[in-house]
Amino acid sequence: MQTEQKQQLSSLMDGELKDHHFIDAVSKDEDLQACWHRYHVVRSAMRGELHSSTLTLDISKQVAQAIADENLYFEMTDQPIPNEVNIPKAENLFWHRIKDAVAKVSQIGLAACVTLAIIAGVQYQQGQSDNLNGAPTLNTLPVGVNVAPVGGIQQQHNDQQLFEKRQYDKIRLLVQDYELQKRLNAH
Repeated sequence: MQTEQKQQLSSLMDGELKDHHFIDAVSKDEDLQACWHRYHVVRSAMRGELHSSTLTLDISKQVAQAIADENLYFEMTDQPIPNEVNIPKAENLFWHRIKDAVAKVSQIGLAACVTLAIIAGVQYQQGQSDNLNGAPTLNTLPVGVNVAPVGGIQQQHNDQQLFEKRQYDKIRLLVQDYELQKRLNAH
């Protein structure tokens, strides 16, 4: 767009130009129409008449042009040649499957070893506390005072059942934890 056309457009907006040929040129030329719109926005802003509804940012034409100019289909220079494509051998697939199976079995074996070590440690620790001749680490009874359990022999039997139940619960929790870890690691 030339400077002379912009001056004529400005004169037309001010009401100083009455050229019908220029008005036809503005109605046919999109650049002049866009300039006409910008001039009106500037004039409204200078007069304090500018509202947020008047200001519109229309970038649809620029986006459409950018999409049209963009090359969507890139040339692939490194196409494989059909005769040179390497297909994995069945022997390699077999070893891959064997490797996966060994990895899973070793994970299960490791979990079993850890579980066995925990159970043995707990039993050893409980056996150590039984061999202290009744002197627990934290003694809540005064020294020299013997207190008999209320239940007598029945109390010892209940203690054994409680001990076995606690061991069973610990083992059940360990197995549940193992199953949960196995599910989490499977994905």
